[in-house]
Amino acid sequence: MKSSNHRHDLIRGWSASGDLFASVLAGMLIGLGLDAVFGTSPAFVVVFIVVAAIGGFLRMYGESEELEEHAREAIRIRDGV
Repeated sequence: MKSSNHRHDLIRGWSASGDLFASVLAGMLIGLGLDAVFGTSPAFVVVFIVVAAIGGFLRMYGESEELEEHAREAIRIRDGV
């Protein structure tokens, strides 16, 4: 059971990391497309990468908070508190 929970937590962590990467990549592609349409240089790329990175980090932070709470709950159950 312990190994299964640990594996599940690792998968959730890697999933959040993948979400961050995908968010930044999507932001870059959207920014490149808008820069091409409007003829601006790196303006939209910079804006969308920053927005995507902030969103991705917030998602990772929320996921880490959930994992931490899950670990605390497992310790409480183990200790019978």
